[in-house]
Amino acid sequence: MRYQRFFPLSLIFLVTAAFSAEQPPIAVVDMTRVFAEHPSTEKATKELTEAREASRQSFKEKSNTLKEILQRHQELIRSGKKEAAAEELKKANEAEKAIATLRTTELRDLEEEFRKTKLSILNDIKASIAEFNRHGTFALILDKSSTSSNGIPQIIHAPGAYDVTDDVIAFIQKEASEAKEDDKAKP
Repeated sequence: MRYQRFFPLSLIFLVTAAFSAEQPPIAVVDMTRVFAEHPSTEKATKELTEAREASRQSFKEKSNTLKEILQRHQELIRSGKKEAAAEELKKANEAEKAIATLRTTELRDLEEEFRKTKLSILNDIKASIAEFNRHGTFALILDKSSTSSNGIPQIIHAPGAYDVTDDVIAFIQKEASEAKEDDKAKP
């Protein structure tokens, strides 16, 4: 037989009353959408995309240079010019080191820059949401776009929760617009 637990009606009434009109409501926000529509996101994405493309182009150029050096090396070996071939081999080793550095250090630096930029934008969004809710209109604002480590949405069902995504986006865009106006007004 399946065990069932019944709560006394008075307990349900007490819990419901505790979360009624006295408590501010709960809100949800789609942080993925807010991040995508943040004024800094488009510029940062463009800059990082350009940096990645420049890195890819540099890798392609260095790879082509390495191929050319190795071809010259092979030609010099076939023609019996061992000293010149040894010099080309040194150049090839330097080119390989440059490619390895590009693949490790430069790509790691790009990813670190991406992480820092994303964190900066997220911190700005969190500060804006705190300012948006400075009067305590909402007891809690939860990210409805987040998922747990196993991919399950963090918020499965939130009846009565207000979706403030559009309001937060409008608030952030207004803040950005006002900041631009303040910057223009400064001499």
